[in-house]
Amino acid sequence: MNENMIYILIIFIAYFAYKKYMQYKVLKLVPELLKKGGLIIDVRTEDEFNLAHKDGSINIPLNKLNSSTDKLDKTKPIIVCCASGSRSGIAKHTLKAQGFKDVHNAGTWKALRKF
Repeated sequence: MNENMIYILIIFIAYFAYKKYMQYKVLKLVPELLKKGGLIIDVRTEDEFNLAHKDGSINIPLNKLNSSTDKLDKTKPIIVCCASGSRSGIAKHTLKAQGFKDVHNAGTWKALRKF
């Protein structure tokens, strides 16, 4: 294995470790966010959501999020989730760009089942 491959492997591992750490931090906040009236938004497709989802969550597919923000309360915490955490990451940035202040990416919807 050459030196460049080792650096790529280290970067890859660091990226996933950081992603897991950030998800862990958000999941610790979820009970408090829900007590404050937080809303869980699942940004997967309607078909994915209908197959299985976190009870109490609402489905706003990522491709419809921009046109649905007027229905959301900017004063309440928002917890976004999806299948892997990628789409919810995009959703978090989208909501932040539209003036939402308290937005959290929980990663996968399955991680929220215990709350």
